[in-house]
Parts: sequence; structure tokens; C-alpha cells
Amino acid sequence: MDFTSDSRVGSQSGVVQEDAASSSSSSELNPEHERLLRLQDVKDSLLAKRNALVKEMETLQSKEPPVEFKRTALLDLAELVPTSGKEIKSSVGFQDGSTAVPDELRYKHDCLPLLNMDLRLSYLRETYPYASLMLIDSSNLRVEFTRRPNDYFQLDLQLPQGPALLSTNVRWPLRKLENCSNPTAILQGCYEFDRLRCRRDEIFQQIWSSLQSKGVSHRISGSLLSLSRNDLLLQLRLEIEIKDLFPQTHLNVRLFKNEIPLSSPDVQDILQGLMQEYGVMRGVLELCKSCFI
Repeated sequence: MDFTSDSRVGSQSGVVQEDAASSSSSSELNPEHERLLRLQDVKDSLLAKRNALVKEMETLQSKEPPVEFKRTALLDLAELVPTSGKEIKSSVGFQDGSTAVPDELRYKHDCLPLLNMDLRLSYLRETYPYASLMLIDSSNLRVEFTRRPNDYFQLDLQLPQGPALLSTNVRWPLRKLENCSNPTAILQGCYEFDRLRCRRDEIFQQIWSSLQSKGVSHRISGSLLSLSRNDLLLQLRLEIEIKDLFPQTHLNVRLFKNEIPLSSPDVQDILQGLMQEYGVMRGVLELCKSCFI
């Protein structure tokens, strides 16, 4: 019997079985191997991104200057927050009005006036350049309104709510201010009254200067300007009155002929129309020129 063919066939079948077994085992490992490979790829990708971010941060830090925190009002306010009862006792009671201005501003977080009276006076002097302010003591302020050197007046004001004492030459027109309990309103009212007095003097002087060459004589008595030539007399009265604690002006005009007041034409209505058309100063000048020129 020839066993050659059988042995060859048997060997071939053994090889086939081994290949099948190896292929079967490799097919069972492939999914796990693939998963490990995918995880490794993800890990490598994350490491690459991390390294890139680290390099970017190092680059930005090398380019940016070091940050310096400046003190702000919030930091100053945070320091005022007490952390114990002991600090509460030590943080009050030293602001007596004589402290340095920077120290006072550091602890000031309200809209109340400054306690430092010297600083307040300096601000008042800037606001009222034609007034001389003197602090007699901690509760008395003296103000001299010197815009008119020959007719200045004085205000003695007791802080914080009055009373106010005015010079005799202005006590009557400013009588309403003496009863006011607001020092700011009193000071502002007096200052505006003084300004309007000077403005009235300027208006009277300008009117007289424009008519002087026309043979018109003049006389000024307080709030009254009288202009006359021959039998004509023109009176301009510029009153300053305190209304609602603030000065207001009123201009009235009368025309006389042979000392008899003229009702026609109505010079007051004519003056109102001229002032609406040209303004106060030019309107008054136009009326005066129409009467004497």
C-alpha cells in the first residue's frame, strides 16, 4: 500500500488547521488592539495641545509687563471696614476739622461739606472774587462786598443757620435775606445784589456818555437817573428787589415836559418794545436819543 498521498494530505490538513487557529486568535485580538491604538492617538493629541498651550502662555508672559495694582477708592473703603470691636473704637473721633486735607478726603465717602474750614474758604474765595471772606471764629463768618469801594457793605453770618446781620446802607433792600436760615442763599443773594448795583452804575454811565455831547444834563441818585434838556425831563429808575431770596431788576421810565408828566405817548410801552427788539442797553439808548436828538 502507498501511504505517501495520505501522509501528504494529512500534513496539508494540519497546516490548514494551524493557519485557521492563528487567524482566529488574531481576529479576536484586533478590536482590543485597535482600541489601544485609538487611545494612544488621543493621548498623543492631548499632549501636543497641552504643550502648545504651555508655550503660548510662556510667550504671552514674556511679552506682557508685570501688572501693578494701584490703590483705588475701593481699597481705601475696604480698609475702613472694621474686623473687630477694637478697631471700631480707634477709627472714630479724630476728624476735628484741623486734619490734613488728604487724610480727610481718604475717609470721606459722603456729600457733606468738608470739615476743613480753610479749604472751604479757599473755594468760596474762588467762587466770589469780589468778596472778602474772614472767619472770625468757628461759627462766625464776615464778608465784605467790595465791588464798589466807595459804597461797600458788610455781612456778618453766624453758622450754620444764621442769623445774618447786614450793614445799614443795604439793610432795607436786603431785609428778606436777614430772616433766611440758609447761609448759602444769603451769601449768593448779597453777592448778586452787589453785582447788579455795579451793572446799574455802568448802564447809567454809558447812557450819560452817549448824550453828553448833545447838551443833556444828568443827575444820579441811587436807582434814579434823571436826564434833562430845556423843558424835557426823562427819568429812568432801575430798582433791585429781593424776590424769593434772589435779586431781580425792574426798569421804569417817565417823561416830563415843563414838569408835567406826559401820558401820551406811553414811554414805558415804547421802552418795552425797544428792549425786546434791541436788548436792554441799546433799547434804553434808542429811547433817550429819540427824546433828546
